[in-house]
Amino acid sequence: MKKFIPYIIVGVLVLGFIGLIGYVKMNQTPEQPQNNAKITESEPYFDNNAVAMYFYSPNCSHCQDEKSVLTDLAKQGYRVKPMNILDHPDYAKQYNVEGTPTFISQKDGAKLVGFQEEAKLKSWLDQHK
Repeated sequence: MKKFIPYIIVGVLVLGFIGLIGYVKMNQTPEQPQNNAKITESEPYFDNNAVAMYFYSPNCSHCQDEKSVLTDLAKQGYRVKPMNILDHPDYAKQYNVEGTPTFISQKDGAKLVGFQEEAKLKSWLDQHK
C-alpha cells in the first residue's frame, strides 16, 4: 500500500491542476470574434463636426452590426459624431438616450433608435443635415 502513495499524490496534484485550469478558463472574459473588432473613434464614418450624433457602446452587438452600414455610408461621404456612452455615461442622461445604437440630429433634435438598414439611415441622415 505504501508504494501507491506517491502515485496517489501525483494523481491528486494532476487533477487539481486540471481543475484550476478549467476554473481560470471559465472565468475569463470571452474574446470577441475578429469580424466584430472594437469600434474606435478613428473609424472612417466618424467626424466630430458631423450634425448627426451616433450614440454607441463598443460592447453593443447592434452597434457592431451598424458598423458595416456606417462604413458603406462613409464611402458615400456620410459621417456621424461619435458618442461613446461606455466611456462617457453622462451622454445617455444628457441626451435622453435609453439604448444603443441611437442617432440624434444636433440641428433639430430628431432621434432614430436601434439598428438601421442602410437605406433608412441614409434617408434619415439626408433629412437631418
